[in-house]
Parts: sequence; C-alpha cells; structure tokens
Amino acid sequence: MIFRMEPWNAGMYVLLSNLYAASGRWSDVGKMRLKMKDTGVRKVPGYSWVEVQNKIHTFSVGDSTHPDTGRIYAFLEELDLRMKKDGYVCSTKLVLHDVDEEEKEHMLRYHSEKLAVAFAILNIPAGRPIRVIKNLRVCNDCHNAIKHISKIVGRQIILRDSNRFHHLNGGVCSCGDYW
Repeated sequence: MIFRMEPWNAGMYVLLSNLYAASGRWSDVGKMRLKMKDTGVRKVPGYSWVEVQNKIHTFSVGDSTHPDTGRIYAFLEELDLRMKKDGYVCSTKLVLHDVDEEEKEHMLRYHSEKLAVAFAILNIPAGRPIRVIKNLRVCNDCHNAIKHISKIVGRQIILRDSNRFHHLNGGVCSCGDYW
C-alpha cells in the first residue's frame, strides 16, 4: 500500500529493507533491493565535505578517487589501532549486510565523514578546528569514532550533519550523544 502512495520515495524501500536486515530476513532484503532497481528508485548517497586551503574536498563511503587516498587510508588504519586502545568498539550491528564481522568493520572504517576528518587532520594545521559537513545524519559508529579521534589527536572537530552541529572535543560531543 505504501509503495502505491509514494513509489518514488527511496526512504520507504530503505526503511523496509533495513527492518528485514535487522531481523535477518536476507532474502527479503534482496527482494526489496531488486524492487528498487526495477522501479528505478535510488537512495541518496552519503557525502562529506571539508574545506582545506580554500578548496572543497568531497568524500563518499569507501572513496578511492581522492589524490591523497593512500595517505588517508593509512592514517585511518593508524587511528583505528589508537582508537581501539582508547576503548573504541566498532558498532557492527549497524551494518545491515549479510557479511562477517571483519567485513562489517571494514565497511564502517571508510565512511565519508571518517575520510573527511582524517584528510582534515592531515592537512589543517594543529590548533585550528576541523569543520566537516555531511548531507545525511551521522551514524552512531562514526559519531563514537570521531569522539575518540578528537581525544586522541587533541583537535576540535565540528561535524554538521542533516540534523545538527556536533562539536566534538576531548572525546565529548555537544549533543550529549543524543541526536
């Protein structure tokens, strides 16, 4: 019924697909994704932007098109080890794909906001805040990871997602972990 009312609304397909995935109904997830493909409905991709030296740098999940991809990925690997020592635990339950835990961690590690934050840390001088803009809502894993990153690197990180500004500093966020 809901698909007859708004057949072009990707949110309905994604929501139902996520509900199926959360309950382990992988064949229904596949059917829902096929239905989206057959009807030509596409979900909005997530992007994050950061300005460095008067130039806007755009990142998407798993992005490998940026000229500094090698440095960014290597730095994220290093940060991941440091975050885990600091108590960070990857929120793999958020990955709604039928893959093993290691693959889920890998998928979360390269979300657009993490790529943008890593690039900014590497390129914005210490003492200056890092400002990242995201077109969608930040996921719980990225929020927690960026809190740890702000503490580890001693930087203020301002993340603007589709709902609010998150001011992360010293491992704490201004939203009080409510968003």
